[in-house]
Amino acid sequence: MKVLCIVQARMGSERLPGKVIKPILGKPMILYTLDRLKRSKYVDEIVLATSISEKEEPLVQVVRQEGYNIFRGEENNVLKRYVDAYKEFGGDVIVRVTGDCPLIDPQIVDNVISHYLMYDYDYVRLDVPDTFIRGFDVEVFSAEALERTYDEVSKSNEEQYMEHVTLYMYRNKDKFKIGYVKGDKLYNKNYRLCVDTTEDFEVVNKIYDFFKDEFVAAKSVVRFLNENKGLTKVNECIVQKS
Repeated sequence: MKVLCIVQARMGSERLPGKVIKPILGKPMILYTLDRLKRSKYVDEIVLATSISEKEEPLVQVVRQEGYNIFRGEENNVLKRYVDAYKEFGGDVIVRVTGDCPLIDPQIVDNVISHYLMYDYDYVRLDVPDTFIRGFDVEVFSAEALERTYDEVSKSNEEQYMEHVTLYMYRNKDKFKIGYVKGDKLYNKNYRLCVDTTEDFEVVNKIYDFFKDEFVAAKSVVRFLNENKGLTKVNECIVQKS
C-alpha cells in the first residue's frame, strides 16, 4: 500500500501573492511545509501539485532545486489536478495538505493517517477549526474515494467542488464514510497558523524567529502562543475565506 501526499500550492494568492515562496529566515515558506512532511513515518512519496500557468515558474524552480516531485495541471479545477497527480504518481491512500501551512506537524499528519488506516473510513480529516488549530490541517482519503468524487462532480459540474478538493466528500456523508481526529485542550485554541495574509505571515515568521528550529514541534508552538497572547492578536481578526 502506497501513501501519496499531494501538496497543493500556487503563486496567485489573492490576499498575499507569492506567499508560498516568501522567505522565513532566508528559506522559502513552501520548503518548510515539504521538509516537515518529509519526516512523516507513513508518507511514501510527496508531490507538489501546482498549475500549468507561467506565473508558477518561481515556485516550480524553488521546489525542483530541492529535489521534490512536481506535478502541473489544471489551475482552477483543483480536484482534477489532484486526480491527475495521483494517476501519474500512484497511490492507494492520498494525503492532502496545502502549501500555506509551514508549521504542519508530521506527528499530527501520522496521527490522522493512522486513524484512517485503523478504521473503515473513506475520508478522515483533522477537526479544523472546531477542536484543532487552523494551520495543522491534514486530510486523508482513499484513491477510490477521490476517483468517485471526481466522477460525480464532473457530472454535476459544480465549481465549488472543483475548487475545493474534498468538499464533496464531507458534505455527502450518506455516500462516504467520514472520520474526524479531534484535538484536546492543548490544540483546541482559536489561533491561526496558516498563511493567507500579511498578518498571518508575521505570526509564523515571529514563531520561527523565536525557535530558530525549522522542525519545531506543534505542541511547542502552541505553548509559546499561550504565553505570548499579544502575538495571537496580530491575526485574530482575519476571516478564513469560505
